[in-house]
Amino acid sequence: MLRYGLVGAFLAGPAVSAAYAGKPSFTVSFSDCSEFAGEGYVPLAQVQNLVPAGYTITTGPAGQAPIVVRMTSCNGVQVNNTPSRPTTISQVGVNVVSPDSTGTINNYTVIYVTNNPYLVQSFEQFGVPARFDPTITYEYSLNSGGGGVLYGAVPNAGMPAYFLYGPETEPTGGSQVFVANWWHGAYAAVRQQTTFPAISFGTSSVVLYTSKNSALGQLIGGNAYGAFTVLALHGEYASAQMIVTGLIRH
Repeated sequence: MLRYGLVGAFLAGPAVSAAYAGKPSFTVSFSDCSEFAGEGYVPLAQVQNLVPAGYTITTGPAGQAPIVVRMTSCNGVQVNNTPSRPTTISQVGVNVVSPDSTGTINNYTVIYVTNNPYLVQSFEQFGVPARFDPTITYEYSLNSGGGGVLYGAVPNAGMPAYFLYGPETEPTGGSQVFVANWWHGAYAAVRQQTTFPAISFGTSSVVLYTSKNSALGQLIGGNAYGAFTVLALHGEYASAQMIVTGLIRH
């Protein structure tokens, strides 16, 4: 059975212990992928109740805190030894100081949605309430000007729908190694660590849209959010590997 839920106003379900209990893990391999990643500020008061004990929220100017919005689509995703399948993932998080001094970026997971049931089921075992949406959509349409337009939709995840839309540019320049940590549970209970051996970035002017009355809308302060002033990127990567480590829920 797939469990749907979110942290604070977003997440529901049993709490996850701070202990790693022998550090069980599962591994996810990604291939032939495209992504949007945006980071911008909202008032700190709007995110404090979403991040449990054991983390330090990265603060910005005048009591602001950064939120991170990411959506990625891959032609192949393999969870442990399950069959590889096309997969789309949407994530929303709060940027935090790394609890273990690793990672190029560290975020606390507020929303996680995917159309890959193996991912959802694996996260459930670790107490991470990922949502399943078989109709999640990521469409990056190239134009003739060296870029394209991203349309992303999360319409059926058991929560008010949200969308991404806007122009992006194709990656230019060389690729770089990047390590992204997404955390869940008090005191760093579960770590999702994804290593990108080579990822290239272009720019993005994508805007996030949702109901202003939804929990996500209250987080961003209205119907639309496009103030990704810390970073706004269109990324492409041939491969990546994620290791999820934490406490298996019994």
